[in-house]
Amino acid sequence: MLQVILNENENNFCAKCCKTKQVIERMLETFPDFKEKIEIQYWDISSNQIIKKYGELTAPVVILNDSVFSEGHVPIIKKLCREIIDSLEDS
Repeated sequence: MLQVILNENENNFCAKCCKTKQVIERMLETFPDFKEKIEIQYWDISSNQIIKKYGELTAPVVILNDSVFSEGHVPIIKKLCREIIDSLEDS
């Protein structure tokens, strides 16, 4: 499972969060197989469920299989793809 945690407050638009969402969407266009093999969930950084599970985070955050992959910056798509592929091979 891939969780993408963004700052979705309209009054506090986050450029890094917007770019992260674009990177994830581009990755899915490049690797259409990922859509079928991984579940992607988008969350708001202020969600009580996220805060309870992971504590205070700095958006944007990408969590892969309950482990923080990146926090506070736009993820590097090549590294993210490699991690996803490795994760799929392990399962």
